[in-house]
Amino acid sequence: MILQARLEEAFVQMGWVRIPEIIHHHAEEAAAQNISYLEFLDKLLQEEIMAKRDRFIRMKTRLAHLPYHKTLEQFDFSFQPSIDERRIRDLATLRFVQQQENLILLGPPGVGKTHLSVALALEAIKQGLTVYFTTAHDLVQTLQIAHQNNSIKQKMRAFIKPNVLIIDEIGYR
Repeated sequence: MILQARLEEAFVQMGWVRIPEIIHHHAEEAAAQNISYLEFLDKLLQEEIMAKRDRFIRMKTRLAHLPYHKTLEQFDFSFQPSIDERRIRDLATLRFVQQQENLILLGPPGVGKTHLSVALALEAIKQGLTVYFTTAHDLVQTLQIAHQNNSIKQKMRAFIKPNVLIIDEIGYR
């Protein structure tokens, strides 16, 4: 019991949250299947790494202010045959971000521009990039307020800080 308390304290100090949840199950499994110490440790650490990555993605997704959670897999390319699926999948590699190029998705309402931009944003977050999503209306309104409050430079820095800035609904009122 003392060992268990010491381990739990060590996990807390290390900032590990997944291992305390799974250690007993994996310890029993390791004993039953005669798994080596290194394999046991590897299983624990891999689960902790995956849990930490999932928490990171959830946090970055929340900070991105995405309007919803849509992926490329959820996009119906057959519904919108004018969209080149291969080109979109190439954009999902995010080379345009690495090359510091802009991407503009143009088209009439309802063709999936927002869905695709959100899907690309989620890909960027998975690759460790920072993302911020806003509408043109909200951006202008925010900057007007910042200008009135003499904080325009600070607000502009907040908009240029992310690796990917998505400005949606540029042509709408």
